[in-house]
Amino acid sequence: MTRIFLFYQEEILIKIRILGSSSSGNSTLVWEGDQAVLIDFGFSQKYTVKNLEDADVPFENIKAAFLTHTHSDHITKAMYNKLKKAKIPVYCPGGHYKSLNRYSIEKNRSALKIIEAEEIVEIGAFIIQPFQVPHDSPGGCFGYKIRLGEKKLTLATDLAHAGNGLAKNFADSDAIIVESNYDPEMLDNSGRSAQLISRIKNTGHLSNEQCAAFVDDIMQQSKKMPQTVVLAHLSAECNLPDTARKYSEAVIKKHNLKNTKLVLAEKNHPTETIEIL
Repeated sequence: MTRIFLFYQEEILIKIRILGSSSSGNSTLVWEGDQAVLIDFGFSQKYTVKNLEDADVPFENIKAAFLTHTHSDHITKAMYNKLKKAKIPVYCPGGHYKSLNRYSIEKNRSALKIIEAEEIVEIGAFIIQPFQVPHDSPGGCFGYKIRLGEKKLTLATDLAHAGNGLAKNFADSDAIIVESNYDPEMLDNSGRSAQLISRIKNTGHLSNEQCAAFVDDIMQQSKKMPQTVVLAHLSAECNLPDTARKYSEAVIKKHNLKNTKLVLAEKNHPTETIEIL
């Protein structure tokens, strides 16, 4: 009798949930099985843990946290202390020590892992690589490429501009998370100071149109198109979800990507779980 043995490899399924993204707080959860990482932790302990539980991810499944930069909507003292107490390593650019003094982190350096741009960090099966992005934060700002097997997620929630070859980091990603912060007309008429408006436009954030142009550039440089594009960090005062959606949807239609999903991250509210097959 002939015996036939069937071998198969279990499909890798990356799950992503943006716990919230705005000037009030930013945090992104990425996981596969019981291995999870956080990119930024700009919310309270209560909010973060609740939303981890809602995603069926116990806090003890967090194996590492990665910091993009030290603006207060990306890191809270409470969450840092919780990560530190649980002995979960926090990875950040070397330039962040000085600006993190207000958290007394310099007294607890064992919890911090300094990484440089393009350095590779392995967390379980995840391969995580930071890259420098332009943003007016003390000590610099990182975006992150996260790989698991052949799957790739790329994230940058704060960008002053999208030039200098930045799109190559996002090329061939299965999921892209990028900011679409403001509508220029709404910003100009917001009543904000001329100095703040100039800061947002020149050293702070991408407009909806700039975001869409960046996504277009990424797709032009990609052989593999993204399954999901997430628009993050929408301004509550100087943007409208429908306006942000309109610009990026036009790019997706331009490339005839009928299977690419566009998701808008919300303020103080998690997205649905995004699955990358």
